[in-house]
Amino acid sequence: MEGILFVGVTGFTLVMLHVLEQSGFPINTAMIRLFMEVSKYGAILWLLKVLSKTFF
Repeated sequence: MEGILFVGVTGFTLVMLHVLEQSGFPINTAMIRLFMEVSKYGAILWLLKVLSKTFF
C-alpha cells in the first residue's frame, strides 16, 4: 500500500514541477534527474522485497 501511495505522490509532485516550470519558475533539472534515479532504484528494491516475501 505504501508503495502505491509513494508513486502517486511522486507523480503529483512531478506534475506540479512541470506546471511551475511552464509558469516561468526556474527548476533545477539536475536535481530532478537525481531524484528520479534514486526513486527508480528505491522502487526496484521495494519490488524485490515484495517478491521475496511472495516466493520465499
